[in-house]
Amino acid sequence: MSHPPQQPHGQYMPNGRPRPGAPTHVPDAPAFQSQPRFRDYGNPRAYDTSVRPTSGLTAARFGPAQIQRPAQAQPQSAWATQTRRVQQVEQEATKAPTTSILVWIALVMLGFALLLVLGYFFLDFVVTASSSPIWWPVAAFLALMSLIVISLVMLLADRWDPQPIPLLIIAIFWGAAVSAFGSYWINTFNSLIVYAITGSEPITNFFGPVISAPLVEESTKGLGLLLLLILARRYFNGPLDGLIYGALIGGGFAFTENIIYYTRGFEGAGVGGLVFLVMLRGVGNIFGHAIYTSATGIIMGYVARKWGTIPTFIAFIPALIPGMLMHAAWNLSATILPGGLVSLLLMYGTKAVIALVWLIVIGLLVWDESRLTRVRLGDYANQGWLTHEEVNMLATWSGRREGRRWAAQIGAKPIMKRFIRESADLASIRQRLLADGANPKVVETERQLLGRLTSNRQQLLAHAR
Repeated sequence: MSHPPQQPHGQYMPNGRPRPGAPTHVPDAPAFQSQPRFRDYGNPRAYDTSVRPTSGLTAARFGPAQIQRPAQAQPQSAWATQTRRVQQVEQEATKAPTTSILVWIALVMLGFALLLVLGYFFLDFVVTASSSPIWWPVAAFLALMSLIVISLVMLLADRWDPQPIPLLIIAIFWGAAVSAFGSYWINTFNSLIVYAITGSEPITNFFGPVISAPLVEESTKGLGLLLLLILARRYFNGPLDGLIYGALIGGGFAFTENIIYYTRGFEGAGVGGLVFLVMLRGVGNIFGHAIYTSATGIIMGYVARKWGTIPTFIAFIPALIPGMLMHAAWNLSATILPGGLVSLLLMYGTKAVIALVWLIVIGLLVWDESRLTRVRLGDYANQGWLTHEEVNMLATWSGRREGRRWAAQIGAKPIMKRFIRESADLASIRQRLLADGANPKVVETERQLLGRLTSNRQQLLAHAR
């Protein structure tokens, strides 16, 4: 005789939602929560991890991560009342570390590597060029302007859940030093091999930009994304994160590559040649390498958010393909199209459309990030860590503006900014726990951030008295 299947214990599933048939009210729930306690914030289908295979590449690394519940009722929301006086509960809140010592070591090493790479290309210009060495810093400055534009765009895209600045700098340094220098020599070696085999200069000129450059350059840039995934998995948790890191790696790569092209253009055609290349590469194709590498980052970030860490490493090679294809298509068009104004307008007009689409994608990913933040903070609100009013304040642009404005009136704007930033980080950690399972280190980070959340709420209460 068969027995009916045993129902899992507990009222809540790992995703924070009530189990079927479970009561919506939990005994000893915080008094400030209105009934019913549970509010359904939805669950984006693209990131739904509730149905996972028990084995295989996309299986969770750890067991299901049950959402943590507060040990005691949380005080009323200062944001909801703005004037209520509540006795502050003493609670230790440990600040979760943002970056490890390995991040700082990598930053210093890559910074030193960048100085060596720039020094090498400067000495190469001094030794081989007939022009004055003063033109090399001019070319470097013009290349830097494009990098600054890319960096500013990425900082705007990163406003919702800002990444640690050291990680953003590592991305730039990797692209400008390791990727650019490594690709320079590997591409040179590949072209020499092809010429030695074929003896044909046209074949070599085709092979270099159309085949070797996309394969080599996108691979070396992509390795920077793997480095960031290893150094700071906590901050590589979605397609927007991957796009930002990838674009900065591509921008750093273009910085060094533009210096090489600008100095060659000046040496070959003087100031006119330099200005022409600046207009083509630094203006018309300013986002080229950023777009290619960000495509890899978007795919890796999506896999990390949906399926976890191990599948992200497995997806690395396939994630390179879109960037390689776009890179190869661009170089192919520059190789086969005849010269002239019409060809330039066709190429750079198409590139402008691609750049516009890329900027639209950035906007969509920022919206997607805010939506997921609201869903995951809603999980915590349903457990009593927050009020639903606070979720709306923390997870919408308008709510954040109003929250900062109110906090400024009571002298607590820095606290509110920290509250918003750490809440977004907490939502990201929650999604990672759903994807990877209950990794003990990540669970501890979640506990620390929940302590910080409680501390931030209490400090706001103290200022609201």
